[in-house]
Amino acid sequence: MFHIFRIILVIVIGMIIVDVILFSTLAKEGVIDIYNVFLKNTSTIGLSKENKLEGERQFGIDEYVGTYKANYNNKTKEETIFGGTVLEREYGNTITLKIKVEKQSGSIEIINNLGTDSEVLINDTGETEKTIDVKEKSFYLKVKVIDFTGNIEIVAM
Repeated sequence: MFHIFRIILVIVIGMIIVDVILFSTLAKEGVIDIYNVFLKNTSTIGLSKENKLEGERQFGIDEYVGTYKANYNNKTKEETIFGGTVLEREYGNTITLKIKVEKQSGSIEIINNLGTDSEVLINDTGETEKTIDVKEKSFYLKVKVIDFTGNIEIVAM
């Protein structure tokens, strides 16, 4: 009789442990999912509004990708073209940037802000291509021009 009681007690304790582990895992995943949705819905606030852009932006499948073409005529401004913040991007965590700048005068910087790091991708006439991993980081692509005259084309995919 005591042996059966011990077996039942072990089974009950085992079920309690499994329930606690399962509940805490589901609760953790739920909190992470809610946080990710919050980030996704608020992180695009930092993007330049369409009516403030010098050029024409077309988003792709989300705000991280698309195309941007602009002709600047002696402009000084900063524009945030693409980006956002999520823990896990729905469409993959890598973005390939293709950038082409035809500078006539002034200065330009196309800047990749990734997490707390900032990198100038191009700052003169020329072309560049770069693949970026955005997993669990904020990513914003900015164009900063000072008295700039010229053309830029950006494709983010």
